[in-house]
Amino acid sequence: MTQYLSTIGSSLLFQNIPDSALSGLMDCLEASVKSFEKNQVIFWAGQAITQIALVLSGEVQLWEEDILGNRSIHNRFLPADTFGEVYACTDHSLMIASAVAVKPTKVLLIDQHRLLGKTGCAGPYHRQLMENLLMITSRRALTLTRKVSFLSRRTLREKLLAYLSTEARLAQNCHFSIPFSRQELADYLSVDRSALSKELSKMKDEGLLDYHLNRFHLFPDTCGCCEKNK
Repeated sequence: MTQYLSTIGSSLLFQNIPDSALSGLMDCLEASVKSFEKNQVIFWAGQAITQIALVLSGEVQLWEEDILGNRSIHNRFLPADTFGEVYACTDHSLMIASAVAVKPTKVLLIDQHRLLGKTGCAGPYHRQLMENLLMITSRRALTLTRKVSFLSRRTLREKLLAYLSTEARLAQNCHFSIPFSRQELADYLSVDRSALSKELSKMKDEGLLDYHLNRFHLFPDTCGCCEKNK
């Protein structure tokens, strides 16, 4: 556990809690570290969970698959990110998607009853933990709202422009990287990969954007970031 305290301390869940208190707090919360192999499921869709997970190393993606094997990516989580808190803190709610380790991954698992102070464990840091948890769930709501906005667009081009423009605004630069491969981006936007690649090529030919792998450049007429940063 000791070797992961810096990652734990950098997470939003434990912000504004002294580093010197983290080790004792982990004991109080009865937090445990668990390892997962690539493509191993951490939480299954349809599962009721009572634990909140914090990524210590590797990467986790939240996805669901239909009976034909078509995959839709809901979110991705890197070291210091948490996941599962919305379900763990809601009685009787079932996971609508599976949390999967997409590379060798270690996570910290925390029982929601101890985190919420139902066992009288959290002590002087209970209020701070609750404030942090509220911030995390609020950010989750914003992320979901953005994705709903992307998916509600009628055409593939509109979906791409909405997503890429949002990424540019978040980066505050018209030069930015996205966290997805082509297939992952197609899965995130719920579109066909081949159609997505063709549309990106058309947009590039029309001078709307340029890209290499996951690095993108939106031109001023597309997002306006370049003009704002001059």
